[in-house]
Amino acid sequence: MGLLKSIFLGKKALKAIPEGLHISIMEQSLQPAFFGDGKVGDSFAGRFEIVSIHAALLFRRLRECGDAGNDLAQDTFNELFSGFDDALREIGTGDLKVGKKVRVIGESFYGRAKAYDDALASDEEDALKDAIVRNMELNEEFSAVLAKYAKEAVSNFTRQSEEDLLSGKIQWASSEEVSLWAPKH
Repeated sequence: MGLLKSIFLGKKALKAIPEGLHISIMEQSLQPAFFGDGKVGDSFAGRFEIVSIHAALLFRRLRECGDAGNDLAQDTFNELFSGFDDALREIGTGDLKVGKKVRVIGESFYGRAKAYDDALASDEEDALKDAIVRNMELNEEFSAVLAKYAKEAVSNFTRQSEEDLLSGKIQWASSEEVSLWAPKH
């Protein structure tokens, strides 16, 4: 009985890390600093965009942690998309349409993640801002603010140890800085 208990508790403990990372992505993404006049619209689509950039940045760093990081990124991705499924159901999407919408959201996420990853790997100074403009359809000014924030998040993740990241301890860039950098209307 002890062996079975340890196996199940181990799986439960392993599931806690991706669940925690999912919660962390959502909490960071839903900060008021990202939404409002001249910023991202506070809608399902707008929230998806901000969640996508946060998740893509974290997954990018986790991939640098080898197989364990890839596995954790995949498990966190699964948690994230389970959350999208739940959100669609909560806003009244019918059961027959949820799967199709989640597939479209998944394709959109992968496209955005690749665009952000390519932009961060690029030597072009404005590559990330340009990717944000294209994906989020934001004005150039707030896209530049988000690009600066995203680069700060990448820098924060780089300074964090693999051990901390793989145990679910992550330090995001401050969303308060988004408010400070954002244009005043």
